[in-house]
Amino acid sequence: MMVFSLSIRRFKLCTLAALMALLAAPLAMFAQERAPASDGLSRVALVIGNGNYEGTTKLNNPGNDATDIGDMLSRLDFDVDVLTDADLYTMEDAVLRFRDKLSDSPDSVGFFYYAGHGVQSNGENYLIPVDARLNSESLLRTRAIPLQFVLDSLGEARNRLNIIVLDACRDNPFSWARSGARGLAVVGQLPPASIVVYSTSAGKVAQDGTGRNGAFTEELLKHLPTPGLDITEVLRRTGEGLQKKTDGIQIPAIYSQFFGFLQLAPGEGAAGTGAGSGPENGSSLDYLPAFFDEAPMDAKLVIAHAEELTWDGLWLSAWNVLAKVDPNDRDPYILAEKIRTVLDGNTYTDLYQGFWLADLPPDGDADAAREAGTLDEEYFAFDVHMAVQRMLDRGVEIPPVLASALGDFYYGAYDYCGDGYVLSAEDTKAEALRWYDMANENYILVDLVSILHYAELLIDAGRADEAVAVLKDETEWEADDAGLRLRLVDAYVVTGETDSAFAELDGLIQRAASKDEARDYYAKAIDIAFDQNNRQALDRYLAAMEANYPDDWLAGLTRHKVAVRAGDNASAQNIADDLLTKFPLHTNVLEGVLTDWLENPAGADGGLAFLNRWIGKSKNDALALGVFYLYRSLYRYYSIESSPSSSLKKSSIQNALADLDSAEKLLTQSPDADKTTVEAIQYIRKELQDALEQ
Repeated sequence: MMVFSLSIRRFKLCTLAALMALLAAPLAMFAQERAPASDGLSRVALVIGNGNYEGTTKLNNPGNDATDIGDMLSRLDFDVDVLTDADLYTMEDAVLRFRDKLSDSPDSVGFFYYAGHGVQSNGENYLIPVDARLNSESLLRTRAIPLQFVLDSLGEARNRLNIIVLDACRDNPFSWARSGARGLAVVGQLPPASIVVYSTSAGKVAQDGTGRNGAFTEELLKHLPTPGLDITEVLRRTGEGLQKKTDGIQIPAIYSQFFGFLQLAPGEGAAGTGAGSGPENGSSLDYLPAFFDEAPMDAKLVIAHAEELTWDGLWLSAWNVLAKVDPNDRDPYILAEKIRTVLDGNTYTDLYQGFWLADLPPDGDADAAREAGTLDEEYFAFDVHMAVQRMLDRGVEIPPVLASALGDFYYGAYDYCGDGYVLSAEDTKAEALRWYDMANENYILVDLVSILHYAELLIDAGRADEAVAVLKDETEWEADDAGLRLRLVDAYVVTGETDSAFAELDGLIQRAASKDEARDYYAKAIDIAFDQNNRQALDRYLAAMEANYPDDWLAGLTRHKVAVRAGDNASAQNIADDLLTKFPLHTNVLEGVLTDWLENPAGADGGLAFLNRWIGKSKNDALALGVFYLYRSLYRYYSIESSPSSSLKKSSIQNALADLDSAEKLLTQSPDADKTTVEAIQYIRKELQDALEQ
């Protein structure tokens, strides 16, 4: 319907992306002596130990670590290439040859091990060759091996499984190292079917060891040859032993995108891994999500089982598994998984205080199954806010993975419910920001959608500079995500960095997949330039818009807005006439120019003069005349709507009603008139009559 209104457009950025599941994935192979691979898989390993550095601190253990790991893998039927004290070229060449070997056999298992110096810079991890001389952080890109290069190379092999073990999380030894950039950063883009193991948590520092081997590698060597263990159990025992040995100071981190089951050493199974512990009985950790690695083992098993059910769309069954184990929400890790389950799997929500969950049919069409009466769906009251408050009252330490889930939950409650949640909208936003802050401080806020929500809250809280930092860091991982770039543009504008905002938009325009997409970026740039009164940028974008989109009205509308703001009524009238001549009766054009005049602090007379002129021009066109009478009726009312009651206001409303009568008569007679517009006139009339009686 052709009713004009002033609208505010709110961009909601919902790009997907995200990091990986954590902890869990299987390998294959083990034996006390050189055991043949009973699973028939080809096994290839590249082992590197760098300790004798030329330009920085030497390390005692990596040479021994590489030798011992190489020997162990050889006994487990791996074809092993061991390098010690390798330079940049040797490491690069070895990785590429390793990739090629794996590519030759799609069913091969790769094992990459590195011990030595490793550092992070701007979220990127680097393995340091012994010949690296790094007197500047910027030299890392050319004199060190990016971990992502290793991961990408293994991804190109497209083989069955790759295990990447990094005993490289030592203190950054270089003079330019920043105090906050310790150890390695969270893994970036994992290739499919891969497991990455850090000898300690991201952002933490590993111990080099006082004996022959580093602390982590010493523990790993104990468990690699144990017969019958799935790799998940090998890594769990390694982590458990290392944590105990270091009094909890060093805890390995595991990132996985492998969901199979694979033993390293064949056998019946060691103590604690007998009947009832395999994945078929719901106790495998293959599906454990990211960042639950510090949960107690019993909680991890339950969470992994529930997560596996969600992969098959069995959200109700997953909830029941979690609720049966922890009905009163006392375990913080299970509470985190409950939140993830209801946020991702609900079919409806009762203002975030209760949720409907269902086991979806194989085709995933819940609506069709509900209509057919075959959908297994139940409602559960779930008061997350109260559950968390009870935990805090009991003195429970909230783990970072729960903080991340709470950030998502409270943001969703704010966005969906507003003031309809148990807290006010402002308090709900504050809770979301509080928990997102905690997750970010612990380096686990990695989901792109969560990061966008976090940045929005930071901007709203007057912390736009922090939003810029968070978003810029994420662009290192999601460089091509347009939603991320647009949110960064918003943050730049708030911090006054408009040149950076325009630079981001220029990049988006250049990379746009279509002219329509590029137009959206031009429109945003034009809006920012206008709002910031940046005439140079505005003229540049308007000229580009007019050159690339000669049949578009946006640039003309903006020039009209500029003229109105400048008080140049003659130019504004001419621009409006030209636009309407080029785009006859175009709703966006009409509403755009009239809104400009309505918002003019100097008064709304310009819009009325424009409508009077076009009514005079349209005497021989019933449709056009009816439309202009309708718009003049609305314009008369909106221009005095907020004014106090007066004889002038009543006179304007009476004139608006008269125009409405003329519009109805003309549009009813016109065969080309939009039916819904004609029908809307009666509702407009009632609104005007009600206003007249006030």
